[in-house]
Amino acid sequence: MQTLLALYLNAATDPAVPTTEEDRFRDIGPGFAGFVATAAMVIVVIFLIVDMTRRIRRIRYESEAQLKQDQLADLGQEEAAEREALADAALEAPASGVRADGEPGGTPRA
Repeated sequence: MQTLLALYLNAATDPAVPTTEEDRFRDIGPGFAGFVATAAMVIVVIFLIVDMTRRIRRIRYESEAQLKQDQLADLGQEEAAEREALADAALEAPASGVRADGEPGGTPRA
């Protein structure tokens, strides 16, 4: 314990240790290494934010494209069903004497 007290008193009276208030505050802080570490962290965070924004935008565009593709596929299926119904009606129309558009004038039955 006396050794620690002697070291403390020695440091307090050592001329290399700053004695004025301004000198003591100047020595407190991270220094240049802390500045470099903080600047590196800021740069890394900026790159991460830019990358995250790009990925979120890409996911949003992909989901919108998938939704549009699904809508077009549904529309195509509806049109195919309409065409099939019209084709079925066209096949049946000549036998009944009615054309596919609902107008009379198909080939008459004998």
